[in-house]
Amino acid sequence: MSRREELRVLLDALGPTGRRRLGLLAALTLLGGAAEYGTLLALLALLRDWLAPGGGSVDLGLLLAFAAAVLAAGGLRFALLVASQRLAYDTGHRLMVAVQRRLLERGWIAHVEARSSAPLAAIEQVEMVVHGLLLPLLQGLTATVLGIAILAALVRIDLVAAVSAGLLLGGLFLLAVGLSRPAIRRAGHGISSGYEERIAAVQEQVGAMRELLLGGMRGAAAERFRRIDRSLADAKAALVIASGTPRLLVETLGLLALVGLAAWLAGRTGELETVLPTLAALALGAQRLLPLAQTLANAVLGFSANAAPLTQLSAILAAPDLEEEAPPDPLPFRREIRLEGVSFTYPGREAPALRGVDLVLRRGERVALAGRNGSGKTTLTDVVMGLLRPSEGRVLIDGEPLGQDSIAAWQRNIAHVPQAPFFADASIAANIAFMQPDPDWERVREAARLAGLDELIGSLAQGFDTRIGSGGLKLSGGQRQRLALARALYALRPLLVLDEATSALDPESEAHVLAALDALQAAGTTILLIAHRAKLLEGCERVVRLSHGGIVEG
Repeated sequence: MSRREELRVLLDALGPTGRRRLGLLAALTLLGGAAEYGTLLALLALLRDWLAPGGGSVDLGLLLAFAAAVLAAGGLRFALLVASQRLAYDTGHRLMVAVQRRLLERGWIAHVEARSSAPLAAIEQVEMVVHGLLLPLLQGLTATVLGIAILAALVRIDLVAAVSAGLLLGGLFLLAVGLSRPAIRRAGHGISSGYEERIAAVQEQVGAMRELLLGGMRGAAAERFRRIDRSLADAKAALVIASGTPRLLVETLGLLALVGLAAWLAGRTGELETVLPTLAALALGAQRLLPLAQTLANAVLGFSANAAPLTQLSAILAAPDLEEEAPPDPLPFRREIRLEGVSFTYPGREAPALRGVDLVLRRGERVALAGRNGSGKTTLTDVVMGLLRPSEGRVLIDGEPLGQDSIAAWQRNIAHVPQAPFFADASIAANIAFMQPDPDWERVREAARLAGLDELIGSLAQGFDTRIGSGGLKLSGGQRQRLALARALYALRPLLVLDEATSALDPESEAHVLAALDALQAAGTTILLIAHRAKLLEGCERVVRLSHGGIVEG
């Protein structure tokens, strides 16, 4: 994707409201340029009248005109500040939402292959693009228009002096940008990768805290974080230094050049008094041009500093957006799930995870998948749930092939308990009725009872309102598994899939779960589970054993 296409992606993210704000900003910029032009001309007229031979008094009309021009220019600069900031942050909000929607739209394979830190890093990339590129770009465009207006006024005042000042400042600007760009580009790449590495390091520390404590590896984790953050800090410092260099160069050498220009201008006529009004106007114009030149430099250098985040962000935004359609009605499921010759190979791997699987799961049946690690059990359940599409073969629901257009409807039938379920740092009730703002409390209590959580909840002072900590850290392994089961039971779906969801249960808790499964099956729920424990296998009509991706028994 070219740089122009990447910018087009950002402009598309503005939406109708953002484009209207961009139009307002453009109009305010033109008005601001006219006000700057008028300010310099009004100042020149005022000074010429004041310093005219035999003068000494100030024309009230010229003074009021100058005051009006100054106030108008200041007011328009404030309006430009407000408009550009609101446009930038509104666009940042839209980009943030757009990124999250596209991350949610990704398929299961893309989610599995991506680093867990990638979504958080994408948020950092939005921040970098908004603050390091979009906002400086808007300010740079404004500075360009205002600068052109000021130069136009200076040209009208003194053509030779204005052209000389423009060439001097323009040359210094190009020199400063050329010197700073390579360092800024390197710093931008370092910051982009550093943010993702730092997020990943923190996530690993939180997730592996038990291992770090037991293995005495906290020092090593701290040192790894220190190295990552040190590199990030160095890249940030390099960016600030390189970004500030143009301003120092332009202000220092530009001031010397303008003083020399003023001396040349004064010596051109030999009478300082006659050129004082022109010098004053030039001085005011230069005083306003120097910050504008720095702003324009920041805009140009922002592209170099944020080239990597812009490319990564544009790639995300170019992906399909999350569909806004209402959830479909559940796909009819009355008789069976049939797999015919199903094979599946993960991207980047040569050996298939599933090989020619033929399997029938009848409605209301309880079937266990067994086999060694890596035999294909979890991949098979993911195919059944529509998370993975077969590389070969097909899945049929009541005789109808499961296609891309029917997967969402099929998944409305499924409740899933993964081996490592996610838990929010919220209450027990909120984790049972996950992502449901107005839960059905009767179903919440019944799900908790069936999962064997009622005794635990009864022992807690806050009951269902007890917060369980990040990732459920305040619960034991068995309690977390029962909570995950309660969430699946709350969903009331005709197909329940359990992936090693009872491995941490004690015998009493396991008995609760078996009773819950018996009740669900009696009500017509189809149960597909991955298990090795004898008690769970005994309650199944069939045990399907897999080896190297193929069915060897069942």
